[in-house]
Amino acid sequence: MQAKHPRAFSLIELMVVVTTIGILALLATPGIRLAADRTQATATANDIRVFTEAIEFYSTSEGNYPEAMTYTRMPNEISSYLATPWKNGSYSWFYVNTDDLTYVYVYNLNFTAEQAVRLDSIIDDGNVATGVVRMAVNGSGLIYLFKYDP
Repeated sequence: MQAKHPRAFSLIELMVVVTTIGILALLATPGIRLAADRTQATATANDIRVFTEAIEFYSTSEGNYPEAMTYTRMPNEISSYLATPWKNGSYSWFYVNTDDLTYVYVYNLNFTAEQAVRLDSIIDDGNVATGVVRMAVNGSGLIYLFKYDP
C-alpha cells in the first residue's frame, strides 16, 4: 500500500511566493506613481491650453485681451469654450491685464518639478524659466504670459 502525501504547500514555499510578490510590488510602485504623475501633468496641460486658447480667440476677435476676469465673472465668448473646472473654482487662478503685461497665474497645482517641466514641454518649450509658461516663485504655480513688454 502506498503512503498518502498531502497535497498542500509547505510553509517555506508560501513564504517564497509571498516574498516574490512583495518584491515585484516594490519594483512596480515607482513606475505606477510616475505614470500617474505624468497623466496628471498632461491633463492639466491640456486644460491650461484650452483656457489660454479661449483667451487668445477672444483677443483675436475683440482686438484686445479682457480687462479683468475671475472664474465667476468672465466674458461669454471665453466661458463658452471652457470646461467646468475653470468656471466652478476647481482650478485656483487669477488673470492680470496691464499695459505691459497680460498673464494668467494657475496656483495650488501641487506639482513636482518633473510634472511642471512635462506640462511646459506640452504647452511651450520644456523650460519653465523661458517661453510663455513660467514657474512661479518657489514653485507655487505656473504663469502663462500672453503679452510681456519689459
